[in-house]
Amino acid sequence: QVVLRSPLSSSSLARRGVGVPAMWLFDLSLPALLTLLVAAPAALYFAVSFVRWFLRWRRKCQRLDKINEKYEMLRSVRQDALYHYGWANSRGDFKEAEGHEAHVEEIDRKLQVLKGQYEAVEARGAEAVNDVALSTFQVVTDERPKDK
Repeated sequence: QVVLRSPLSSSSLARRGVGVPAMWLFDLSLPALLTLLVAAPAALYFAVSFVRWFLRWRRKCQRLDKINEKYEMLRSVRQDALYHYGWANSRGDFKEAEGHEAHVEEIDRKLQVLKGQYEAVEARGAEAVNDVALSTFQVVTDERPKDK
């Protein structure tokens, strides 16, 4: 007795390493199928929650890095201004020293603003401070002119 097989039968495809059609879903028992139907939405929910948490955390870290970069740049400028203040005083050029002192005080105010922004983002997340607040500083009304 000779059995004729189609060259595309599932057993011949499996022997050749070609994927078998997705009939495995119907081969599951009822408890396994119900478990799959309950676990799939739960897994999807937790995956979406994790992605949202990760994106919020990444945005917060990027915002903190941007604030820290500006803070470190201003701290470096402040250090230079203090050096020039001391140098002007040592030369006896007190008007120039006053200008440098005013510049240092202005930088100190900006550093305080950045420190407050950093602490707000750290405590409440990236939405606590928007990009406009990062690109501009608070307007200081009692600023002395630096070139007097």
